[in-house]
Amino acid sequence: MLTDTGRNIPESLATLTLQQRQLLEWRRPAQMFPEGTNELSLPDGFERIVLDRGVFHFNPSLISDEEIVRLSNEQRENEILNLGPFNKSDVFARMKLGEGLMVIVELAPNGTEIKAAAGTESTFPAQYAVFEATKSPDSTIQVRTMWDVLSRRAA
Repeated sequence: MLTDTGRNIPESLATLTLQQRQLLEWRRPAQMFPEGTNELSLPDGFERIVLDRGVFHFNPSLISDEEIVRLSNEQRENEILNLGPFNKSDVFARMKLGEGLMVIVELAPNGTEIKAAAGTESTFPAQYAVFEATKSPDSTIQVRTMWDVLSRRAA
């Protein structure tokens, strides 16, 4: 299984703040701060758990700490974070079979990334459905290249 622990380009403060807003609005069950990402303050009424792959702030009414531990141990944070049913290993396995890589991104009206997930032509429909169902009302879902997403994060 592909491990990306400590290899992520940290998300911007603006992105983390928008994710926290979704957490507060009950649009996502949890927010993850992967290893190497600065953690925001824990909102009142939410819980926090520290795991090998990062820190999670979560709504205990929507997801349990046991479920977070199980899914994170399986490297399936995608299921916790409203990124669809495919993790990076699933996507890269499909790429080895010849599918092209794409990145599905939720963007705020000002262009700030809220969330992004790697995908392929065959994973896109299921991922898009999850993104569309869980996005903020004023945001849009777009397809970008991996290099576009990573270069924006690095900037």
